[in-house]
Amino acid sequence: MKMGMDRLAFATISILLSTWSAVLGQDLSYVAPGDILPRANLGIADRVVSFPAWRFPMNVGSATSQHAYIGTQLTKYHGVDWANDPRLFAYPSRDNQCEPREWKVNGCPSGIGHQGVDIRANSNADNTWEVTAVEDGVVTSVTNNTTVRVRSGNHTVRYLHMHPQSIILAGIKEGVLVKQGQVLGKVSCFMSGSCTTSRHLHLDAYAGTEAGGNFYHVYPSLIAAYRRAWGLDGEIVDGELARDPAREVGGGTVPTPGPGTSDPCAGSTGNILPGSDISRFDSLWMHNCSTVGLIVGPGNQRSFVYQRPRTGIQDVVATDPILFNGTLDQGELRGEATQYSSRCGNQHFAVMGRQEQSGDSRTIILSGNRQRRDVNCAVTGNVAEKLVFTFASKATVVEVPEPHVIPGDRRTLSEITRNFLAITFYPGTDGGITILPYFQAFPGRLAEGGQFDSKGGLIPALSTDEGGVALSWTWVKRRALYASEGNFTPRLVAHSMAGVDPGRCDGQLNAAGSPVVATDAAAGQSGASTSEEANGAQSECDRVNAYLRGYIGYSGGRNFALEYFGRLIRIDEKLDMSDGVVRWNWMRTMYSHESGRPPVIDRAAFDRGIAFGEDYIASFYDGNTQRLRPTAFYSDPCNFRQSPCTAGGPATDPGPSQQLSDIARDIGEVASTLSSIGVRLQHIGTGTPGTAAQGRAD
Repeated sequence: MKMGMDRLAFATISILLSTWSAVLGQDLSYVAPGDILPRANLGIADRVVSFPAWRFPMNVGSATSQHAYIGTQLTKYHGVDWANDPRLFAYPSRDNQCEPREWKVNGCPSGIGHQGVDIRANSNADNTWEVTAVEDGVVTSVTNNTTVRVRSGNHTVRYLHMHPQSIILAGIKEGVLVKQGQVLGKVSCFMSGSCTTSRHLHLDAYAGTEAGGNFYHVYPSLIAAYRRAWGLDGEIVDGELARDPAREVGGGTVPTPGPGTSDPCAGSTGNILPGSDISRFDSLWMHNCSTVGLIVGPGNQRSFVYQRPRTGIQDVVATDPILFNGTLDQGELRGEATQYSSRCGNQHFAVMGRQEQSGDSRTIILSGNRQRRDVNCAVTGNVAEKLVFTFASKATVVEVPEPHVIPGDRRTLSEITRNFLAITFYPGTDGGITILPYFQAFPGRLAEGGQFDSKGGLIPALSTDEGGVALSWTWVKRRALYASEGNFTPRLVAHSMAGVDPGRCDGQLNAAGSPVVATDAAAGQSGASTSEEANGAQSECDRVNAYLRGYIGYSGGRNFALEYFGRLIRIDEKLDMSDGVVRWNWMRTMYSHESGRPPVIDRAAFDRGIAFGEDYIASFYDGNTQRLRPTAFYSDPCNFRQSPCTAGGPATDPGPSQQLSDIARDIGEVASTLSSIGVRLQHIGTGTPGTAAQGRAD
């Protein structure tokens, strides 16, 4: 009997040693929560393990020797072309909740993003690796999109992209009770009823409804479950995933960007809080992608108050916008900071700190300890907290736009031609210049009278200022390749103006991916060297940068937008071009980049031009030819109830030189109109507005 026990003990020890050896022989590494791709994007840095009892949703670990890899399915971040490339099935695992998407996710810093995480199985084999339930629950739905929803308590877990046949074979259907670890299906690539995504499992969990956006941060819970599957401790301390120096990589705070670097707050700019009075603030500071104002009160009183909270937290901070309130004593700030929570209520905790200065950069760092609360709002201990404020500007600079002073002359090419975006057409391989149909058909285009730039490109001329605005508005609404009404940002406008695919440049506007070999006569032949190719690829991104420098001051540039908006415009801020003020400010920004100074038109002429552009779009693109009026109609303020209205007033003698100019203009317009009729007929026959031009704007 003793011999049998010794053998059993020896066998048990051998199994344990074998298992431990397997763990040590594998990487099993993972990136810290919130450190997602692209690095300029902000994830959820919170380490709270919302579901400490979860089982990993695949049969992984020491019992099966199978692995899984949490990570983005966007291949552009890995430099590969195939989403199922075997090289992607590797450690370290990486959080990918909040990576760029348009879904509402309240927990993401930007308020939108990827709702959960994507998980690759042991290999890229299809319909092979089992998906298992992370916890007990009831199946509430199985869609033809192969989305399985399992409700447990007050939350629902979703499993996406499994093979539909595997779900049927597993007996999973609405109303079925499932137990933790039960097979739900097998990893596949189904989306919208067919195999159209990479082979992976998407998993998320939410409270309420999906549309509400209350998604849990599931990455820490899955890392803890994955560790346990391999016989390791889950490393949950005070309800949070503790740091494992042997396996956790990355993490830490995202550095504040300087000139020439990408903006970690891209896409997170919110709205100014109602009732926020700029005159109350001494200066404006950035804190975690929000703009806060510093109030210098009587004596030594100091307060940081939210002025423009980042997207997703406006409702939470609006009722109590005071982020810090305290006093300044001998250079040290002391007081109370606010920790916001819509679920558990706000809490206040003591903080203290000083201002630090490095060159022109000023930073205030306040540190303290707040209560740690679990998902049920019970206090489980304390956690160190650090609030970082970076000086942005004096408050008087913000929200005080420069007055629009119209220059008294016209000297630049865009001003002379009234082609305010300098939409340019360059010679083709045969040396001829072809003007695209949408521009050629425009009734206000002068058949003659265009200007050539220094590279031989033709900048066609328009007969009226309103026509120039109309053409630029047509470009914005229908010709901008990468910017749309729902996603109109300075970055995408710059890419569209430069004619450079956004995928060609990374967040810092460095060349990304394979360089494009120039094929036109000016850039050389396709047999260019690798260094020449790389230089060509970087030159594309440099062109984008040049527009952004003028538009928003990127990399220390001119920044016309600051003058017109009266505030800093971020590179990925969405601009609502349906708003008349935003439209006027942004189009002036673009016009000024081309001319180097304020536009030669006023707001009334601009608005008439926008109306002209809308009518031309309806006529040229939508076939509503009755909508378009004669060119002269849009130059008369009386037709738009604008002041001054000259209809019925005394006629003035324009003088001989002006009469000759008007006659020449009228002849040009007649020729242009005859030409446009032919183009419109051709356009209607082909049903296409033409191909992209070789110019800067097209």
